Amino acid sequence: MKKAILALSLTTVMLFSHASITDAESYVDDILKLQPDISREELLQDVQMIASNTGQSEQVILEQIYTELKEDEAKGIAEKSAYSQEKYGISTRGGSGGTVSVGSSTKGNFYYTPSETAYLDHGHVGMYYTSTTIVESVPSDGVRTISTSARKVDSSGAVVKSVSTSTTNRNNAADWTYSQVGQLYSYNFATNRLTGHDGAKNCSKLIWSAYKLNGNLDLDVNGGLGVYPRDIRDAPDTVLVRNI
Repeated sequence: MKKAILALSLTTVMLFSHASITDAESYVDDILKLQPDISREELLQDVQMIASNTGQSEQVILEQIYTELKEDEAKGIAEKSAYSQEKYGISTRGGSGGTVSVGSSTKGNFYYTPSETAYLDHGHVGMYYTSTTIVESVPSDGVRTISTSARKVDSSGAVVKSVSTSTTNRNNAADWTYSQVGQLYSYNFATNRLTGHDGAKNCSKLIWSAYKLNGNLDLDVNGGLGVYPRDIRDAPDTVLVRNI
């Protein structure tokens, strides 16, 4: 423990000057285990920004991030237990690893599918830009389009949902996601609610921003610092269209 404390960067020491460095560093380490694709520096910068904007302590913010990640992890475990390992879709963070097409749906609807790697299980969401075209953000391509026939998922746990708003808002939200095609992928789920709408984004941020900007809807079931795919799926302003 002493070695770990001595090894803290100057940034970390300055950032947690008003909290227990040991406790704060423990949260940082635990968060990075659950969200390994973001850097320590990025996490600390985000925490500092949130603390400056909200007046909350860095310790409280770290605890909230960790709690949200653990809650999402628990949802993933429950999701897997609901379906046998044989049926459960294990794919690469939104990659087309399944055997069932998502099928067609109405512009502005979205689909959710279970999705995980060995260390990251947040699920995955994508938006219907047309009845047969999906816009989604995946690590390999960033924000892209893909046909519904080519977008394959494992059927267990995958759903199509609509958003309870006007047709104009749904169309505008879908058009906005299409305008983001070509943007890079962001691995930051932990604080993506507070990052900008433009630039790099992951799958859930793409859909959350689309409806936040077009209809002022908050498709986040718990209103936390991070918007995860299951937060989009479970948002109260969404309605089940069909199981895939």
